[in-house]
Amino acid sequence: MKSCMESLLELERQYHEHLVKLTRKTGLTFAEWQLLVNIEHQIDTQEKLSALMNLNVSTLSRQLGRLLAKEFVTKVPADGKQGRRYFIYAATAQGEKAIEQLEEEFHKFDENLFRHWAQEEQNLLQILLNRLNKSMERLE
Repeated sequence: MKSCMESLLELERQYHEHLVKLTRKTGLTFAEWQLLVNIEHQIDTQEKLSALMNLNVSTLSRQLGRLLAKEFVTKVPADGKQGRRYFIYAATAQGEKAIEQLEEEFHKFDENLFRHWAQEEQNLLQILLNRLNKSMERLE
């Protein structure tokens, strides 16, 4: 029988694979989707995005470039500032539609995953996961 941690690692792998498949349906990679969601939440400069997502500038620039090429985001210069760090990024209508589509797909996935679970079981799982998360935080 697998240990708890082995089971969690396997679950995380399966979940990540499923998320990657869902994001590909919208023409995004998993990383691009995460970036797009942050931009939609008004984290709109390279400096803010780099700090939040813990990405180096070159990786972030490549991802932003792909989102721009796919027309999921736009960029405009910040008021009176020069340099690539001073662009403001915003989701386009196409980007917002992709986010909406993915949120709908995630909601369906969640419903299908737990459709045979009683609400009590879901609540217990949430309590145990929260407890595990707190224990992990204490170790850091």
